[in-house]
Amino acid sequence: MDSIAGIVADLDSLPEEFSVEALCDVIKVEWIEEALRQTGRGSQRERRMPAPLALWLVVLLALFRRHSYTNLLHLLAESLWARRHWPERAPPSSSALTQARDRLGPEPVRRLFDRSSKAFLDEVPGLRLGGLRLMAMDGSTGRTPDCEANEAHFGRPGSSRGRSAYPMLRMVTLLDLGTRLTVDTRFGPYRTGEVTLARSLLEGVPMDALVVMDRNFAAYELLWDLHQGRGAHFVVRVKRNMKSRTVRRISRSERIVRIRIPRAVRRHRPDLPCTWDLREVTCRPRPGHEAIRLFTSMLDPTQVSAEEIAGAYGQRWGQETAFDETKTHLLGHSTVNQPVLFRSKTPRRVEQELYGVFLAHNVVRMLLFRAAPAAELSPLRLSFVVALERVREAVRDMAALPTARLPERYARLLAALTRV
Repeated sequence: MDSIAGIVADLDSLPEEFSVEALCDVIKVEWIEEALRQTGRGSQRERRMPAPLALWLVVLLALFRRHSYTNLLHLLAESLWARRHWPERAPPSSSALTQARDRLGPEPVRRLFDRSSKAFLDEVPGLRLGGLRLMAMDGSTGRTPDCEANEAHFGRPGSSRGRSAYPMLRMVTLLDLGTRLTVDTRFGPYRTGEVTLARSLLEGVPMDALVVMDRNFAAYELLWDLHQGRGAHFVVRVKRNMKSRTVRRISRSERIVRIRIPRAVRRHRPDLPCTWDLREVTCRPRPGHEAIRLFTSMLDPTQVSAEEIAGAYGQRWGQETAFDETKTHLLGHSTVNQPVLFRSKTPRRVEQELYGVFLAHNVVRMLLFRAAPAAELSPLRLSFVVALERVREAVRDMAALPTARLPERYARLLAALTRV
């Protein structure tokens, strides 16, 4: 609340700056300026669509996915900023928005996403196990509009009835399980392997993280680079063909094992050892279900028990919840009514849009964390779906309100988020 009051003063002293008042307590105005300055994308002359506005619009395009470009610009036409800069409240055309997005490019949005995600992780505690922050790494896909540029860059998946209807990208994300914030993401053409994308994602993994992964990521090079190269720990489901030899049995459900790294892998990675000692935990997700094997780099059972390791793997489903929040609720994605996840018609715009989507999701999640303490509730108990509609309403309202009334409207937004 004190932050919003300070923003009111800033807005009054900087009437030429565009900002989304409902969100600028989470996305700081200085982060916008920093992202534009670092990438050299600041507006060189006065435009009806200056660079800060274009950057905010990328986030709003995700937050208001059901709005066309034209409708989103008409929504902003009621704002105080637009009344000063758009004569007779006539917003620019949708093609002007496209041109502004192209001038901006994807890099400032990526810089803003990186800057904000690091700040968010510092602000909220998350879940910890054995002193390590619990995170998950998983992959997903997204359809893009059917156009030549997207097809040439992303490609199409195979289909038993010919080619797929839409070009598709593949992405891997790193999620903080205690907050459901997206920490980092990498994406590429559909035929790019998840392990390849995951290896390029390692630089974004905090050194104090315990990363939970499904068996698709049980690759020797990836696990070695995550633990030995990055200094983080992992829990991963074991593939059926990964064999191990018992070194020491700890209990009925856990043992220290020695795995042999195949010669073919070491031929490409001579820095890898011939063998590697890990801890194996056997568990059943539910009674009556098939037992699964987990490998972890956390060898000391006094630091983290076998039950805690199994519980950490169960927390991985928080990643699926975050994907559902993003795809189903934020973007309104379904295979019938909304066949494409992204609506941009060039690869660079798709990249820009992707980072805008994860920014929008993180902003809603952070508003839930800001709201929860006053109601003495866990932020994960609060409804993302409810929050999304309340945030959209506040964006509309606060854009048109005098600056003196913004703190009161922001307080009502936070209170509305806690009504479960």
